[in-house]
Amino acid sequence: MRNGVRHVLGAGAGLLASPLIAAGFIVGIERFRVTAVMSVDWTVMAVFIGTLVLIGALAGSRISPLASLLPGLAFTGFIGAALVRIAMGGDHRMGFDQVPSEFLEGYMTLLYTWSLPTGCVLLAASAFPSRWRGARTDPPLIPPQEAPEPPPLPKRIPSSSRH
Repeated sequence: MRNGVRHVLGAGAGLLASPLIAAGFIVGIERFRVTAVMSVDWTVMAVFIGTLVLIGALAGSRISPLASLLPGLAFTGFIGAALVRIAMGGDHRMGFDQVPSEFLEGYMTLLYTWSLPTGCVLLAASAFPSRWRGARTDPPLIPPQEAPEPPPLPKRIPSSSRH
């Protein structure tokens, strides 16, 4: 696969994965918190584990480092914007008025708990230079050529001395 195609596919995967990771954490955390007291909800656990597997696939994938760079930038930018807002004297309720009330607790947990580690893991995974290079293409194997025939042996000259 050519490098350009690989990076386009990686960018598409990264753009698609960012909201899937956020939704997986928000829904998984919110529902897990509600049902954790009574029993384990295996569907919610599967969503949470699936989110972690998606992060691992983006971090270890050979499709392109853009697949991990774009969500990494999104999640670190997400928490970075919240921390800058707090540092500049704003409140800690960044975007809370636009989140439905049933997902508010999951959004807060995503923002202040999962966003920084997820972003850092994905950014670190895209920092390796070997991920930016394409697959190495070895030159095609040249079929072995037949060995040339050895030169003929010199003819023996009969000796003139007789025994």
